[in-house]
Amino acid sequence: MAQLDVPHPLFWLGSYTEDAGGSGAGITALRQEERGTLHPLSSSALDSPSFVATHPTLPVVYAALEPSGTVEALARRGEFGLVPLGRPIEAGESVCQLTVAPDGSALIASCYGDGRVVVFALAANGSFAADGVVADASHDPYGNPLAAQAASDEPVDFGDDPFAELALAKAISDAAVDRQSRAHASLVLPEGRIATTDLGHDTVRIWARVGSRLLPSQEIVLPFGVGPRHLVAHPSGHVHLVTEYSNEVFTLGRSDDGKWRVVASVLATADSIEDGDNASEISLAASRDSLHVSIRGSNRVATLAISGDGSTLRAVGDVESGGNWPRHHVESGEYLHVANERSGHVSSFRLDARGVPSKQIGAVEAGSPTCLVRARL
Repeated sequence: MAQLDVPHPLFWLGSYTEDAGGSGAGITALRQEERGTLHPLSSSALDSPSFVATHPTLPVVYAALEPSGTVEALARRGEFGLVPLGRPIEAGESVCQLTVAPDGSALIASCYGDGRVVVFALAANGSFAADGVVADASHDPYGNPLAAQAASDEPVDFGDDPFAELALAKAISDAAVDRQSRAHASLVLPEGRIATTDLGHDTVRIWARVGSRLLPSQEIVLPFGVGPRHLVAHPSGHVHLVTEYSNEVFTLGRSDDGKWRVVASVLATADSIEDGDNASEISLAASRDSLHVSIRGSNRVATLAISGDGSTLRAVGDVESGGNWPRHHVESGEYLHVANERSGHVSSFRLDARGVPSKQIGAVEAGSPTCLVRARL
């Protein structure tokens, strides 16, 4: 049976616990009920597993233990129990996001506090095969290759790249201000390379993966202060990226020369952005024709329609998230579940014909929820 056809799917919910000032219980297992709402089953005690990821083929869950800067692998026991699969391993300061390679060979951890991107080789049973390997350029405060050009007196030919001048302006700003690198997310690209976001440097980095090493391949520099956060791949080959500070969605495409470039950008919401809004999660609908974006502050979930060659986006509707500070969300069939961190519950919505979560059907209490993922069968 395909995973999307499971009538009562299981989810893992990450949270902030007491050590980080939260009220969560660790990783909680929740079952989707007949009417679409979620029902908590049990919790596995960990210290602030703020992000959770699953192995693509094994019953193994990975947790980013943010305050301690470590990652932990857990094996599923029984229907919804979790037990440690070895000891936690150091990743980096405020590790905040995890990506498992599609072939299950590695775990990639992004660390907000020190800007590190760390690759952990995985063993055949899903455990850590060794300590992680740091991608060196990810934490270089002057890692922008345009910095040398910024300091040069030679004239610059921007060609037909509309973002090149913005990139140079950013390089000049970086040279004047020591901005902290803030690695926030990673994505395995269709051609096998890996994209990572640096929220502090307004940069997307492209890496070639060689075993457990990431070798720098390209940098895509976004306008100053937008804050690239999370990203998703579309079957068309495009990548859609949400920015935390400017609340936009940038679309990246691959040119004939193999380089990735910004091809479009739109505001993430159908209505205007309010002061204090900070976009958090972006996800691709199962239909592949829309995106969902969570907006903290005004507490909304925005829906954007995808058309054309996969690069054209149009915001079609915003709805209230059903709580305070929508940190994360996940789609499940005709439903969307939203983890509202500060109000302490997960709200469930039914999607309408446009893919908009227009009807809230319920909510379940959950202490400081931060990440919600579908469990593997």
